[in-house]
Amino acid sequence: MKKIFDAVKRRIIWGICFFLPVRKNRIFVSSYYGRGYGDNLKYIADRLCGKNVEVVWLVKNEKEAKTLPEWIKPCIADTAKAIYYITTAGVWLDNSRKAVFYKKKNQLYIQTWHGGGAQKRCELDAVDKLEPYYIKMSKKDAANTDLMISESRFMTELYHRSFWYGGPVYECGYPRYDILLDHGKDLRRKVYGYYGIDEEKELVLYAPTFRADKSFDAYNIDFERLRKNLKKRFGREYVILVHLHPIVANIEGGIAYDGVNVINSTFYPDTQELIAVASVLIGDYSSINYDFSLKKEPVLRYAADLAQYRNDRDLYYPFDEYPYPCALNNDELEELVLNFDGENYISGLNAFFDELGSVICPGASEKIAELILDYIHSGSKEDFFEKNRDKFIY
Repeated sequence: MKKIFDAVKRRIIWGICFFLPVRKNRIFVSSYYGRGYGDNLKYIADRLCGKNVEVVWLVKNEKEAKTLPEWIKPCIADTAKAIYYITTAGVWLDNSRKAVFYKKKNQLYIQTWHGGGAQKRCELDAVDKLEPYYIKMSKKDAANTDLMISESRFMTELYHRSFWYGGPVYECGYPRYDILLDHGKDLRRKVYGYYGIDEEKELVLYAPTFRADKSFDAYNIDFERLRKNLKKRFGREYVILVHLHPIVANIEGGIAYDGVNVINSTFYPDTQELIAVASVLIGDYSSINYDFSLKKEPVLRYAADLAQYRNDRDLYYPFDEYPYPCALNNDELEELVLNFDGENYISGLNAFFDELGSVICPGASEKIAELILDYIHSGSKEDFFEKNRDKFIY
């Protein structure tokens, strides 16, 4: 009964808010349905600070709200206030599908998405793996979207082919790549200081994606053996940061951490900062492989359950055609590390980037922020798109 009452109440609030005016300089941001300050949206927001805009950020709870800068207004999801802000914001920013009752004609919705690098199949290409409610939401979200942000020609074509979307795409790179392509020593000090790590040591980021059954069976890397082999190959001491997918982040007992050589970094506020300062990535099937490889530093895949995972979510390329060396067990991982050939690895990366039409240059966050400000100061949505038509791919 309570669920029915809440649903009716939400519809009434949405109905009332339909008649409220839109504030053009109000920007409503949602990252992963209410997570804190991170991913593409963080880097766009950073560029909007001090630009006479009101940024409202959707969060799940007060814990997530504390990750936001002081100048950004937190808004708890599934509240009347959230409905008020989303229906009165002139600009929407999101990196995931958005479930709303309606969007007003004078609201601009920019969708940055959250995955690139031609990794796991998604949306229409994985429709047999998706729940009906998600497909319905995706189609409506695509119809509401005014502009999508792309990091490659591959992704641009994918949006138009598989995202139920036929509108303009801004192929400028993902904002979250900026920090990977251009960051200073201060960021290294920040991450190392956060965990109390000796700056003479190097970081390995182990970032596996989740499995459909939420099991940890495939996360069976021998971390001490890995550290020894890395030292033997590259001549440095290594600390391993384990960064789990949010879906399995709160499962206890899956991995043994010692807090010194193997550290749980799952709840670090911004994964991109970890990617930026780590010198080696151990990944498996997710787009973090691609993000990390933009730095031209080693990405090794550990896929103990490769045969089973293919049944969960297929990839855009045959697994062995990606430029990231792969091991199926700890013996193979040792061999990959000890025989890592940097020259061949870089050659393979460059060929892959060329094939995808990757946009690899910092500045996407600034370009998108300028675009948003241009819209806020434009006469109408039609005027804005006409003025910027040459920037977009249709």
